[in-house]
Amino acid sequence: MPKEQKETGSDKIQFFGEVDLNKHGAVGSDMPSWYFERHIEELEENIKRKERMLERGDADAEQIPLIRGQIKTDRDKLVQIIASRPNLTGPQKDRCYKAYEKLAAQIKDTMPTRKETKQGLVNPRDELKRLKDVKHITVDPTIASACGVKADHGKITGDQANKMYQILGKYLGENTNIEKLRRDGGVESYKMENDTLKAVLNQMFEGKKTEGL
Repeated sequence: MPKEQKETGSDKIQFFGEVDLNKHGAVGSDMPSWYFERHIEELEENIKRKERMLERGDADAEQIPLIRGQIKTDRDKLVQIIASRPNLTGPQKDRCYKAYEKLAAQIKDTMPTRKETKQGLVNPRDELKRLKDVKHITVDPTIASACGVKADHGKITGDQANKMYQILGKYLGENTNIEKLRRDGGVESYKMENDTLKAVLNQMFEGKKTEGL
């Protein structure tokens, strides 16, 4: 079981910033704001467009204060988003990269292959459990927490693993497309790094059979 490493001050890794918090002070978004490059580009373009409008004198006099307010709001938000992207140290990046590679290997091994998917060999209920219910992916709990994911004794679900993989991949400039991890062939459905998930799935299935008696 992975042990959580204590992090304080400058040692703490956090991928969500103040811009991502809701009115209660909790993270209110699934992904950090800096993840969405297209949104950042749109904010920048909106600011430039409105500034050009004012420079050309295209706005009516009564609209000018409103437009200036919108520019300030957009600029403040842009600054917050850019500032929320962490500036990690070399050792922190190394740790994140190791976590990223470990996630990639486990996601790849637990995903049905393309061949199985095309041939209709994937059990939807098992796939739902893999993604939503069963915590079978082993992670560094502090890296998981930095990604807004709560690990249970160092374990997370498939969906949580996908989220972590995408956040880490975006920050590190690596792949974020989960589908690219899917294996092409193979005859074993739900190949596991160990037998933990299979045992849990079997236990859950047997429990439902017993309930139905």
